[in-house]
Amino acid sequence: MNLEHRLEEARAAGYAPLDIINNFLLDGMKVVGELFGAGKMQLPFVLQSAETMKAAVAHLEKFMEKAEGSNKGVVAIATVKGDVHDIGKNLVDIILTNNGYKVINLGIKQPVENIVRCYEEHKPDCIAMSGLLVKSTAFMQENLAEFNKRGITVPVILGGAALTAKFVYEDCARTYKGQVIYGKDAFSDLNFMDAYMPAKQAGAWDNFQGFLNGHQMGEWRQYRGEDLNAKAQEPVLSKVHEVKEVDTRRSEAVDPHIERPVPPFWGTQILTDIPWDELFGYLDLQALFAGQWQFRKPKEQTRGEYDAFVQEKVHPILKHWWERITTENLLQPTLVYGYFPVRAEGNTVYIYDPVAVAAGAEPHEVARFEFPRQKSLRRLCIADFFAPAEQGIWDVLPLQAVTAGHIATEFAQKLFAANQYTDYLYFHGLAVQVAEALAEWNHARIRRELGFPDPAEIAIREVLAQKYRGSRYSFGYPACPHIPDQYKLLDLLQAERIEMTMDESEQIYPEQSTTALIVHHPTAKYFST
Repeated sequence: MNLEHRLEEARAAGYAPLDIINNFLLDGMKVVGELFGAGKMQLPFVLQSAETMKAAVAHLEKFMEKAEGSNKGVVAIATVKGDVHDIGKNLVDIILTNNGYKVINLGIKQPVENIVRCYEEHKPDCIAMSGLLVKSTAFMQENLAEFNKRGITVPVILGGAALTAKFVYEDCARTYKGQVIYGKDAFSDLNFMDAYMPAKQAGAWDNFQGFLNGHQMGEWRQYRGEDLNAKAQEPVLSKVHEVKEVDTRRSEAVDPHIERPVPPFWGTQILTDIPWDELFGYLDLQALFAGQWQFRKPKEQTRGEYDAFVQEKVHPILKHWWERITTENLLQPTLVYGYFPVRAEGNTVYIYDPVAVAAGAEPHEVARFEFPRQKSLRRLCIADFFAPAEQGIWDVLPLQAVTAGHIATEFAQKLFAANQYTDYLYFHGLAVQVAEALAEWNHARIRRELGFPDPAEIAIREVLAQKYRGSRYSFGYPACPHIPDQYKLLDLLQAERIEMTMDESEQIYPEQSTTALIVHHPTAKYFST
C-alpha cells in the first residue's frame, strides 16, 4: 500500500489532516532525529524520511483550510557573502521544514543587506547563517555587528565547517547583543528551535538573557562562565608584537643537489576528455561513503557488519550514480595544468616566463610565491624544495586547476528544488569527490610526465597516503596558508579558459573545483609551520 492510500485511510478513520501531521508525522520525524543523534540512523535514511514527510504534507495540504497551515516558528537561513557552499544550509532547511517550521531559504552568497531585508519583511523567530570558508567566519561577525546597528536581537544560529563552538560562544557572543547558538549540524538547529519556541511562547525566553527557565543550550553553558554581554563591554587591549627577523636559511633536511626533471613542455595545457574508468580508480571511497554521504558505522555495529553493509547497500548506490553521471553527462571534469620555470631564494619561489625558456631566450619574472618556514623541527619551507638561484639552473613548478564544472551545482540545485533530498546528498557528495579524484589523477599524470611514474601495483589508499614521490599543496593549508596567492595561480594557468574563477571573497567557482602547486622533490610531504 502506498503513502497516499495510508493517508486516505487515516482521513477516512476521522483524523483531520493537521492532526495527522502534528500527532503522527512530526512525532515520527522526532524519533528519526533521536535515532540520528544517538548514532543509530545514518543521514541518507534521515533524508528518505524527510522526503516521505514532504510528500505526505503535500498530499494532506489539499484537504486543509488555509488557516490550518500554521507552523511552529519561522527561521531565515542564508550562506554568507562570498560563499557558494549550500549543502549544510540546505540540510538544515530539510530538517526544520519537515519538523513543522517555516524556513525562508535565501540561498548562497548573501550580503548582510539581504538578510536584514528578509528580517524586516518576515520577522523570523530566528536567523541562521552558514559558511564553509574560513573567511566566512569574519563575514558572520561583521553581520552580527550590523544586526546590532539595525536593532535585530533574535537568536542567531551559526554553522559551517570553519566554525567551532569556542569561536561562536566566545568571539561571536562578544560581538552580538542577542544570543548566538552553535549549529554543529542540522539536528542541533532543530533541538534549539524545539526548546526555544515553547520558551518564547511561554514568556521564558529573553533575547538578551536567553532561556529564563533553566534550559541549557547544549554547549552554551560551558562557554558562558561569566556574563558574555558584560564581557562585550570590556575594553580590548591591543597587543604589540615585536617585529622579528624572518628566518630564510634553507633547511639542512632538504638536499639542494638533486637532479631536476625536465618537463615535456613549458606553459599550459587544457584537458577535457578525461577517461571515466581511470578517474573512478582515484575516488576516495572512505571520504565519499563516510564523509560526504555520512554512512558512518553505528556504535553498536561491528566492523565486519559495517563492511558487509557498505558492500551490500552503499556500493550499489555508487554504481547507480556513476552510471548516471557518465551516461547523462551530469559532470564535466575539466582541468588546466602547466609547467613553469622557477628558482628559489630564501623563502620565495620566483616564477619566470615559460614561453621565453622554451625558446631559449632570457625570461623575465612573471610571479612569485613566498612561503612560511617552520620555526623548529626540520625548519621546512616549500621554497627549499626548488633549485636555489645560485645554482643557475631552471627547476620546474607544475601548477593545476581542476573542476567538475558548473553543471554540478546546477543539477544539485534541481534535485533539491524537486525535494529529492537523498539524491541531492548522493550527487553533491559524488561531485565533490570527483573533483578530488581529478586532482589525484592529474597529479599522477604529472609524475609520469616528469619521469617518476607510480608503481603499477600502487593502490588508491597508498596514493591517498602520499606513497609517491613529491607532494601536492593547495593554498590555505599550513605549508602555504596565503589564500590570495591562488589569484596568481589562476592567472598563470589562465584558468578562465575553463570557466574557473575566484571572486573578491576568495571563493573559487565552480564550487566543485580545486587548485594546487606540485613539488617533485623526494623530501616534499605535508607539513605544518
